[in-house]
Amino acid sequence: MRLLIKNSILFCLVGLLIGETISRMFSTTSDIPSRVIDQNNIQKYNPNQTGKWIGGAHGWIINEEGWPGELPKSKDNLITVIGDSYVENFMNPNSCRQSVVLKNILPNYNFYEASRSGVSFIEAMEIASHLDSLQPIRQLVYVHDADFLESVVQIKRMPDITQYNSEDSKIIPGVLKSPGLKKILYKWKFMYFLYTNYSFDAISEKDTEPKKKALTPQSLTKKHKVELHKLLSFVNETYNTSNITLVFRPNPDPELLALLNKFHFKVLLLLDSKEKEWSFQHDPHWTCIGHEEAAKQVKNVIERPTQAF
Repeated sequence: MRLLIKNSILFCLVGLLIGETISRMFSTTSDIPSRVIDQNNIQKYNPNQTGKWIGGAHGWIINEEGWPGELPKSKDNLITVIGDSYVENFMNPNSCRQSVVLKNILPNYNFYEASRSGVSFIEAMEIASHLDSLQPIRQLVYVHDADFLESVVQIKRMPDITQYNSEDSKIIPGVLKSPGLKKILYKWKFMYFLYTNYSFDAISEKDTEPKKKALTPQSLTKKHKVELHKLLSFVNETYNTSNITLVFRPNPDPELLALLNKFHFKVLLLLDSKEKEWSFQHDPHWTCIGHEEAAKQVKNVIERPTQAF
């Protein structure tokens, strides 16, 4: 019996070592950058990290200020680019970053990118507020419907996302969700591969994904409108919005756009004329083509600052 247990343990250890070696050689999982909450209660990444995307075709970098990509060489004539995972762009090479593409087509400007998966609209405004110290001539905030709905506690409480509480008009900072188990799994690539593909959590997420899509509201409810009205009132009273342009991904809710117009927000609605090419086949995030098409439309706004939105 002891021999059987000993051989079983030895077999598992050898299997783990072989699996770990193969996982690292072929990048079977993406490297996940670790996060931190800074002194302004903004979730960023720990500075100076590097890693590879799944398959190892390209890598990602986190700069010294805790944001993906490289910092601009100059802060003159500066434009900020703020957003969630669409701007974060881990699934593409750094050469396809929105800030990099914009710099290529608008060389007279410099672009400072501040992005992170899960950024809500209200957190984007918090980020923009702190980046005002850099004296940007314009702040581009890339958004879509869910970023507004996720910003309000009364619509849905999401502890890991920065939200606005309309009952007491206060900002509730997001809380890092980094269980000790996941920290270990991120370091052991093979174990993380098994966890993300074969654990009960992974199977449950796959099973519920179609249900989540089916539950997505097709239009704003009366409660949504009331709470979003409170949110936008708070934003107008609290932040400097004069240099902010909201860059909307294609196909937003018309009622949300009307509400933003009521509060005099500058809005650029991206028009997707190549819908199949903008995103990956099994992923809604932008491909390099999507980033290029978006940047071309943003370019027109930057070059015509007095243009009506």
